[in-house]
Amino acid sequence: MSDYKKLGNKAFKTGKFDLAKTYFSLAIDDENKEEIMFLVSLCEVAKKSRDDANLLFDFYIFNIKEKRDFDNLNSLLLTIEEDTQDEQLNEVLTKEHAIGYEEFKQVVLRHKSFKEGLEGVMVSTKLIIKDRDNFLDFIENLLDNEMYEAGIQYFEMFIEIHGSWDEQIKVIAQKIKDYEARR
Repeated sequence: MSDYKKLGNKAFKTGKFDLAKTYFSLAIDDENKEEIMFLVSLCEVAKKSRDDANLLFDFYIFNIKEKRDFDNLNSLLLTIEEDTQDEQLNEVLTKEHAIGYEEFKQVVLRHKSFKEGLEGVMVSTKLIIKDRDNFLDFIENLLDNEMYEAGIQYFEMFIEIHGSWDEQIKVIAQKIKDYEARR
């Protein structure tokens, strides 16, 4: 097992992140599960943010020698992953002529109605909604502005993806039931 980990370390240091990930995966056992899961995740991050991942890998090597836990390392890894995702989203927004939901809401506020603002944006721009609450807000705005069919389709997609059922979802479901009762 430890031979695979050594091979993974060597592959990581030479920038062969997919190979390192494979070796680390082969090295997993009950005693080192947290460590190996960290290393596998680090390999994924390294593909997108090589410098940050290499720095964190060096920090990992130091922590292993000092026999420290992985709480700090996992926290740093999560921060790097989030930063990388934000950078990728910004690249997509720029490249694809897209806007995020917060910017979309500002555009909509400049129009007389949500519906007019939505139509103006959707003609030439892609709308990217990256978090659950904004997605639910978008669906609720569709329903509140009598765009029921679109709202229902997005709501069904949301339920398939998230499958959760909280107060905000109950409110939206009730709006849909009310609409369907009026049909």
